[in-house]
Amino acid sequence: MSSNIKRVRAEVGFDDINSYMDNLGETIKDIPASRIWNYDETNLSDNPGNKKVISKRGAKYVEKICNFSKSSTSVMFCGNAEGKLLAPYVVYKAENMWTTWTENGPENTRYNRSKSGWFDSITFEDWFTTHFLKEIKCSKDNPTVLIGDNLASHINIKVLQLCDQYNIKFVCLPPNTTHLTQPLDVAFFAPMKKVWRNILTKWKESKTGSKYSTIPKDLFPTLLSELINNIKTNAGQNLISGFKKCGIFPFNKQTLLDRL
Repeated sequence: MSSNIKRVRAEVGFDDINSYMDNLGETIKDIPASRIWNYDETNLSDNPGNKKVISKRGAKYVEKICNFSKSSTSVMFCGNAEGKLLAPYVVYKAENMWTTWTENGPENTRYNRSKSGWFDSITFEDWFTTHFLKEIKCSKDNPTVLIGDNLASHINIKVLQLCDQYNIKFVCLPPNTTHLTQPLDVAFFAPMKKVWRNILTKWKESKTGSKYSTIPKDLFPTLLSELINNIKTNAGQNLISGFKKCGIFPFNKQTLLDRL
């Protein structure tokens, strides 16, 4: 089975990756793995997906009764090259926030909301100031590298000023290359979402979950907590593998060029 890839991603070439890695090599020089971080937002879907089942031979339409919807919840994850994963940061699609939407979640998780349900400049700045800076204990004496995509919502004056103040080197990945250059995309999200789909399936088949057409926001933190507990064992190694496969740590330009 082949995987589809957008034309703009397929057009990424040697020069793009070579230039990016040359600049990255200078940026992360002499910085330890514990201070090289990658952040990325993803969505946790309300659809557990299709599964293989045993059915009568010749059956053309095999169906399973399971409520699902096209809705999803945005979650920001951030981890370093040493394998440490920060607590998630959740953004709901809503006009207002309710305290019940923040209960029984993973320890130190923060919650916010936006009209679109995705991260905007305001929510990203809040994640950066109240979550990232607090967790990593930045200081002028210990430079930090923060690697992420180049979405406009992730770059604003306040964030850049704080990066300068705390000696954080903010690295934007080249456009249309995150499938190659972003550690979280390369080795973390796929196994995490597999676990999420299993948790979601189990919940939807339960007496409680079968009552709902979609995940209620006041139950989402509980499911998220179960997800974090289930991925704890492999999360660190997956992060380390992602940074290595992207050629970031240990730094190896050829590792990334070979994947083109």
